Amino acid sequence: MSHLEIKNLVKQYGSNTVVKDLNIAINRGEMLSLLGPSGCGKSTTLRMIAGLQDPTSGSILLGQRDLTKVPPHKRDVGLVFQNYALFPHLNMYDNVAFGLRRKGVPKSEIKDRVEAALRSVQLSSFVKRFPAQLSGGQQQRVALARTLVLQPTLVLFDEPLSNLDAKLRQALGIEIRSLQKEFGFTGIFVTHDQEEAMVLSDRIAVMNHGRIVQIGTPQQIYTEPADSFVADFVGESNLVEASALDAGNGKWRFELPGGQKIMAEKTVKAASPTYVMVRPETVEVLPEGTGLSDVRDLESFNSLSGNVSFIHYTGASYLIGVVIEKMDKHFIARLNQTTKELGLQIGDKVQVRWPVQSTRIF
Repeated sequence: MSHLEIKNLVKQYGSNTVVKDLNIAINRGEMLSLLGPSGCGKSTTLRMIAGLQDPTSGSILLGQRDLTKVPPHKRDVGLVFQNYALFPHLNMYDNVAFGLRRKGVPKSEIKDRVEAALRSVQLSSFVKRFPAQLSGGQQQRVALARTLVLQPTLVLFDEPLSNLDAKLRQALGIEIRSLQKEFGFTGIFVTHDQEEAMVLSDRIAVMNHGRIVQIGTPQQIYTEPADSFVADFVGESNLVEASALDAGNGKWRFELPGGQKIMAEKTVKAASPTYVMVRPETVEVLPEGTGLSDVRDLESFNSLSGNVSFIHYTGASYLIGVVIEKMDKHFIARLNQTTKELGLQIGDKVQVRWPVQSTRIF
């Protein structure tokens, strides 16, 4: 049975509908990320679950308890804000203890719970410091401890890492995931950062224009995108508009701008798919004239001709851009070999090659 269930949730502002008939069921102890571009409705959805905004219609059930009309402070829901929302005149201890005191928890119990919460976020030695004396990462840890000390069954995260630098954001994201597993709370994490969603989530709900367009595990979202929007939004992709020519032997044959042809396995029921998608890490870049060895290879691999347009070193790999005739975007490959090993230079004529089974169609 689902721990949190959202049924037919709608939010309208006049004639503008920002959340459209949303339905989600989340299991106890699960972390779900709402992922999507700015303005897709993910933060509005979170605020309705928290009780900070009233839905136009629909219902929100937590453990079979209908929260739709329940005030925020009576929902047993924790909320971690983007801007930390700490009290500047209170030290760390008092910031974390504030909610417990409001609930009338005995003083001795408050001490034990606050100290345990601060230990969990590795800030026990900073209890007397004030927010202005803390870094952004430390302030966000205090905000997280302040939420966890109340022991809510549901914790909502409203883009809490967006104000931090990339390295700290990654480290704190991993820490949040570890704490979620340790405490076992159900969580909903709002973000527009795909890597953040991948690291933090059991499942990801990708939103666009107020709707969920796909929900699944991080692996499913990345390797089996439901449509061209998800394919383009989540991760790097080569998304190309193509003309479907025919389908036979379980494969589609496509013509790309410029006349080159590729194949894809017939994995969708669409009468005539219009997009093909290839992930950069599945692509090889080879010198022009490197032929496929036999007929079986011709049936198993796609190959396009072009010219190297850029070579970018990213630390762990190289991004190689290839200009394909009449394509309006670079075709991208992500390779682990060095450019010396590849023997590539900008302007070289090359072939980009990838397995037919790695080609997604929409």
